[in-house]
Amino acid sequence: MIDHFMYGVPDLNSGLRWAREAFGVQPAIGGSHPGLGTCNALLSLGDTYLELIAPDPDQPRADNLGGRLASLSSGALITWAVRADLDEAKRQLDAAGIGMAGPVPTSRTTPDGHRLDWLLGFPRGHAFGVLMPFFIDWLDCLHPGATNPVGGSLRRFVVRTPQAPRLRSTLGDLAEGVTFDTGEPTMLLDIESLDGRLLTLSATTESLAFSRVF
Repeated sequence: MIDHFMYGVPDLNSGLRWAREAFGVQPAIGGSHPGLGTCNALLSLGDTYLELIAPDPDQPRADNLGGRLASLSSGALITWAVRADLDEAKRQLDAAGIGMAGPVPTSRTTPDGHRLDWLLGFPRGHAFGVLMPFFIDWLDCLHPGATNPVGGSLRRFVVRTPQAPRLRSTLGDLAEGVTFDTGEPTMLLDIESLDGRLLTLSATTESLAFSRVF
């Protein structure tokens, strides 16, 4: 199932201001990702969540995700994540001739000093770029969708690519709830805000050019 959506912004403070105006809710500061050059803030969408991810001013930005985010001219969807057993995800990718790096132990410390630990799996050897999700197992952590301010609810997530049938077949049940359309590559995320407005977030030419986030 969909775990979360990564919305890249070139600066976390400006991303927080945008989120407050768009959703009417203050996202919760998450923390830093050592080695990636990034930091984040989170808004729950119920069973999933929106991650605002930005360069971390306290980390180097050379040759890492933080540096690429700093180059964005505007906020954009940069990729998405699927919650899954990583062994099962690897078996499914193997069947499609796609490799997976991991499990990669990952952690961050929240502003109140609580450490979160989880595992990540990263597909390798495919042509889908950032339209292919990565995989996450939260281990014993509470899911962030249950612990952060609610910004709205997921209404639709569309992944559009000329190879939509192949991507759909590759992911199978792992991508439950995703709409795959054939067309020019993009991602479209429809969120209903708490006051009933429909907000659409999308990828941009810049964010799609990331090719691979991790």
